[in-house]
Amino acid sequence: PTSNPHPPAPKMASATVMLFTLLLALSACFCAVAAPKGQMPNMPNMPGMPSGMGKGPPWRVATEKVFTEACQMNRGQPSVFCFPDIKELLTGLLKAGEHGADFEGETFLLDIHVVVETLLGWPSAWTRVGEVLDSKYPWTKPYCDKILGDAPIWHAAPMVRKSFITPRQTLTQVEKETPYVAASMNRWFDELKQNGDGRTSELLRAMKANNTADIKSKSVHARPMMRLMMHEHAKVLKVIFGKACKKSKSTWAKLELPDANGLTVLHHMASHGNAPGLEAVLKAMPKGKRAQFANIRDKSGYSAEDWARLGDFEDAVAVLRKHTAGSNSETEGQSAPAEPVKLFPAAESSQAEECAVDDSSSSCFSSAKGGWQPPDPEAVPAEWMPPADKPCFADTIDVSQFDIDVFLKHYVLHPRPLLIKNAARPPAEVAGNWTRDGLLKAAGERKVGAMTFPQAQAYDGTRPLQKQLSEYLELLANRTTSLSAAKKKLHYGHIDLDDNEVYLNFSARLPAILEGKVDHKYTIFLLGGVLMGNPPHHHGPVVNSLVYGSKLWLFDAPGRELVAHETMYDYLVRTKGAPDSQRCLQEAGDLLFVPRSWSHGAICLGDCVGATLGFTHNMYDLRD
Repeated sequence: PTSNPHPPAPKMASATVMLFTLLLALSACFCAVAAPKGQMPNMPNMPGMPSGMGKGPPWRVATEKVFTEACQMNRGQPSVFCFPDIKELLTGLLKAGEHGADFEGETFLLDIHVVVETLLGWPSAWTRVGEVLDSKYPWTKPYCDKILGDAPIWHAAPMVRKSFITPRQTLTQVEKETPYVAASMNRWFDELKQNGDGRTSELLRAMKANNTADIKSKSVHARPMMRLMMHEHAKVLKVIFGKACKKSKSTWAKLELPDANGLTVLHHMASHGNAPGLEAVLKAMPKGKRAQFANIRDKSGYSAEDWARLGDFEDAVAVLRKHTAGSNSETEGQSAPAEPVKLFPAAESSQAEECAVDDSSSSCFSSAKGGWQPPDPEAVPAEWMPPADKPCFADTIDVSQFDIDVFLKHYVLHPRPLLIKNAARPPAEVAGNWTRDGLLKAAGERKVGAMTFPQAQAYDGTRPLQKQLSEYLELLANRTTSLSAAKKKLHYGHIDLDDNEVYLNFSARLPAILEGKVDHKYTIFLLGGVLMGNPPHHHGPVVNSLVYGSKLWLFDAPGRELVAHETMYDYLVRTKGAPDSQRCLQEAGDLLFVPRSWSHGAICLGDCVGATLGFTHNMYDLRD
């Protein structure tokens, strides 16, 4: 396991495909495909850095010069905002013919591919792709036919499934911490304001209004920036598929191919809520094919509209319905299950009844107190809690029902939260380490840095509470004497573990139901008292174990991405319990699966101890 849920991007080898996004405040993605030796120049090691095209024929030297100068305002630092001189770039490419280049040959077309992919990596250069692929140039048609259509290095999904910037900081924070990034972003915004269409102007105003509101609410809503980027990126799709390659049969044949899970490009865009992208691709298709393409189901039975509904993307649903309304085209294949929880087998026994009888038995380890302060029924207002008859909005099963295939296909790939009762019980050989006395003995000397909320120091200067774990346990015991005192001491033990962890390594293993079936990425050991917890945030797929205690979770679907920069308790007070969020009560022994992009936060109702375990899967985890 690694310590960081958002690990830094590795250096890239020679590649023909790259997708970039902002460093630091903004999530990152790198997609690479190895190039045939001698045919392709090296691509940049980081976005905004030299491409390596300076070696070789004169047109490559000219291209490298343009790309280097495009990023000068970033002062040598990586950024996705670079501004190439397209006239100079095109002049250099056209002169290639004077040096014997074959505009329709594979070597030159691969150079064009490097140029196009580099421009696609810079949002500020998206509008320039159409100039490079203008139909008047001798390379455009061969590029569509031979590279996009026939070459194995290009696939449609990475082009449409962009890693759109998902901010975790306000623009004001970016200006303060990384001014060079802010300067290049503002230059792009100014260019959009001058050259964009009416919808662009509307989205810019909405994004800036959202930024102002976020500053006041100590939060960051990603969707306004994402909507702006999707709208601008859709223009690129219109150019490539609606103009440059519209008549290329091989390009369209590749575009329509589903991936290993049966997902078409429409499924991929629907999973992001990319309504403008859906509209661009469907409009580029012949009218007679649109409904049929939109109705294709993936291997698990989900149409693109089903995917859009999973993320609560109503605008994407509307686009898909518009292009299928009134058609005679039937959706092919088996339909997606209306209630995927029913695909799990029946429970073998009622563990809840056993634990109610004897909480000291080995089978009911997690229902014992373990020396921890029990949940306080009056810790939070009753209106914050879920209804007594439905303690969790998410599908809920017992560990005896768990089936890995159902989980991967209908919860990981098609993102749905899942509560698995009794799945967080630790193995017998380490169970004692999770008790208060056991933890004190195993890790009492370990240094911990408890935080009011992640990134608090960077956001408002609040320093972590640095203590030995034994001292932190004493703090938890003393603060729970009164709720009024507890509200003032909310430093939560959110402890990243790395490969060299000694004291807490017993927690750095996947639950038995997942071990060996998914790839473990990282572990965060979680320890806190009543009213402590992490405020809303979002990331890739994780399971959260709770060995002791009780937690109240709040969830929001992917279309409402949120990062809050305050304690979970303060967030709930300020929002009056966040009434629009969905709720789930996690109890001792429960394992809670949080899918990618679902915003979530949790608050302890007493002492709580457990872990967050990040994972991935090479087939069912869609990584942008």
